[in-house]
Amino acid sequence: MHLFKRSVILFGFILISPLLKAQDAPYSMGFIPASIEEVDVAFPLIEKWHLSGQVDVQLVTQGAYTNDNPFEYTQRKVIRPWLMYSGFKDLKLWLGYAHNQKYAVEEAGNYKTLENRLIIMGTLSQNMPKGSIFEQVRFETKFFDDRNGNHQTIPRLRARFGVNHFLRQNKEKPIFLAPNIGYYTELMLKFASKDYADEHFDIFRLSVYYSAGITPNLHFLAGVIGQMQLRTNGTQFDVYYGPMFSLKYSVKPKERETFDSVDGGAD
Repeated sequence: MHLFKRSVILFGFILISPLLKAQDAPYSMGFIPASIEEVDVAFPLIEKWHLSGQVDVQLVTQGAYTNDNPFEYTQRKVIRPWLMYSGFKDLKLWLGYAHNQKYAVEEAGNYKTLENRLIIMGTLSQNMPKGSIFEQVRFETKFFDDRNGNHQTIPRLRARFGVNHFLRQNKEKPIFLAPNIGYYTELMLKFASKDYADEHFDIFRLSVYYSAGITPNLHFLAGVIGQMQLRTNGTQFDVYYGPMFSLKYSVKPKERETFDSVDGGAD
């Protein structure tokens, strides 16, 4: 895990250093183990209009700077409904709302608040001979009260690039269906008022995972995340790392599920 920490730090700083302004005070670093568990249900709505829906339920837990247990505290619970349009060949458009109940974790400096998000997202994918690649852009606006009780409205732009490798199935009756190895990188920029945060950089995230089908309707994802987040003071990075697991049930059977839109991460 120490090697994983160092890899996240090195790769993160290489990518984000041009985005950060030079400051007199050095940056400090804190490490927080975390876990993400998510259950999604996808269903068709109006098939002739290429409209479908999805509801995500997510639980995020974490440790603290001196606690290596990623399940020690509940960080947040999320309910996130989506409306999806898939009428284009390689492009999917999403409209969503997220209800985030965040909890106080004093050891990590987290405060309790209710955060709501409005989300517009587009995912462009390209099929490859033995896999696929995808690019995703997500614009969301966050509404919440900060630790001083001041209401904040913060737009955030997220860009993701990912790759899926389709694994071979040589057995006549395999345990899992259509297995994949996937990974992505994601950069998030926030556009907050100056009294809340000076920097636009918010989060840089890496994720690697294995996904496959249990049945044509039920698929799962198991992997790890590593992310670097700049606190609103502009001088401290928190590095979150740990396991992630997702389970997705599709009313309409799917031959393959690659989890391109999974929202695995900690704040």
